[in-house]
Amino acid sequence: MKLSLGKVLGLAVLASSSLLMLSTASAYEAGDWIVRAGAAGVYPTGDGNVKGIDGAKVEADSAWSFGINGTYMATSNIGIELLGAWPFKHDIDCKGSISALGTCADTKHLPPTLTVQYHFDTGSKFHPYIGAGVNYTYFFDTNTKGDLKDLGGKLDLDNSWGLAGEIGLDYDLGNDWMIGGQIYYMDIDTDATLKVSDLGYKETFNVSIDPWVYMISVGKKF
Repeated sequence: MKLSLGKVLGLAVLASSSLLMLSTASAYEAGDWIVRAGAAGVYPTGDGNVKGIDGAKVEADSAWSFGINGTYMATSNIGIELLGAWPFKHDIDCKGSISALGTCADTKHLPPTLTVQYHFDTGSKFHPYIGAGVNYTYFFDTNTKGDLKDLGGKLDLDNSWGLAGEIGLDYDLGNDWMIGGQIYYMDIDTDATLKVSDLGYKETFNVSIDPWVYMISVGKKF
């Protein structure tokens, strides 16, 4: 089931609202910087119908890489975060009527994401937060593979702008160190242009990637 960004943030608010009643002690102060780094995984939920070929679809596989983010606390509760990562590399699978082509392409992407966060005061070592913002996805090194490549196939993916939402949790280890986890949902749609010279085929069609992004990290407050 595909969840909208609004539903993701609604569930996050519902899950976190009871924590507001625990305490008013603040985990962070205005002017703090929090830097986190760790493993990040991108799990696409969408696909795209290949224009002009009945029943043909393409779908991106999941991928893991190194992720890093930095948060500036504008107040004790409001943070501004920028998410970055080492490039992710995804296989692209041909589905439906062209499933015989199997893994027919691959691509790399960078997903810088800027969010505004609300950090809840729990009075404990657990520091939950939610956020919403915008994602920019830059695709590069896109190549066809296998039979599609042999047919002279070339694939180009346009860069994407979209909304993003997140929920996260830090656990205080002491001495300004922490471990944590984050879940993002990103609206990533790209126009894909497929050209197959041997078949005289060239079409542009939309591919919805719309991934869940998971990050497990170690962080430091400055």
